[in-house]
Amino acid sequence: MTQLYSTLANIYHEMYQHVFDYDEEFNFYDSILKSNNCTNILEIGCGSGMLARRFLKNGYSYLGLDLFKEMLDIARTEIKADKFVQCDMRNLTFSEQFDSVLITGRSIAYVTDNRGIIDTLTGVHKSLKAKGLFVFGVFEANGIFDNFTDFQQDIEHNNKRIKRISKLKKNLETGWTYDWYAKYIIEENGKLAEYDDLTTLRAFTKDEILLFLKLTGFEVKEIIEEPKTITLISKKK
Repeated sequence: MTQLYSTLANIYHEMYQHVFDYDEEFNFYDSILKSNNCTNILEIGCGSGMLARRFLKNGYSYLGLDLFKEMLDIARTEIKADKFVQCDMRNLTFSEQFDSVLITGRSIAYVTDNRGIIDTLTGVHKSLKAKGLFVFGVFEANGIFDNFTDFQQDIEHNNKRIKRISKLKKNLETGWTYDWYAKYIIEENGKLAEYDDLTTLRAFTKDEILLFLKLTGFEVKEIIEEPKTITLISKKK
C-alpha cells in the first residue's frame, strides 16, 4: 500500500492543494447534490479534509471517511471538528443512512479486485436512504492505457519545493491494473529528503463499471465521460 497517505500525509496535504482545484470540485458536487435535494452526505476518501471544509461551510450534514489515520488527523486539525471516521470502504457499516454517498478523488482505484469492488458498492447501497444518490469517478481503461506515459510534477508550497517523478508499469493481474512508482524529492531550508513510493491502481471500461453498478442495485442516471475518467451519478433502486 502507498505511503502517500500515511508516512507522506503532510506532503500529500501540501502538494495536492496545487494539484486539484478544490473549489471547482466542490462546485461540481454541490450542483449535483442541490439538484437532488441531498443535504446529509458521506464522503469516502475524504483525505485531509479539503472538500470537507467546503461542505461544512455550505451547510451540509457531513461525515468524512478515510482509511488512513494520518490523513484524518490533518483533517481534524484543519476543520477543528471531528466529522470523520477511519474505515475501509470495503467494509461500510453505518447505523444511519445518508441522502448521498460520494467517493471522491477516484479513490475506488485503490480497490483492485472484483470482490473488493462488489463489497464497496454493496456497502454504499446499504448506507443510502431509499432512492439515495451515489456519485463517484473512475479512471477509464482505454484512456489510461492509450497514453500510458511517465510524468513529473514540480510544486512550491510556502518555502518548500516538492518534486514527484512518476513511472507507470502495466500490471493487469486483477483487471485493468497498473503500478505507479513515485519518487518524492523535498527541498526545504537548503536540505533534501527523498522518499520512494509504490501503489497499484485500477482502471475500468465503461461497460465494466456499469455492470458492477447493476449487480449491486444501482440505476445509473448520468455518465460524464472525459479522456481518462468517467464520473457516474447513480441512484439506489
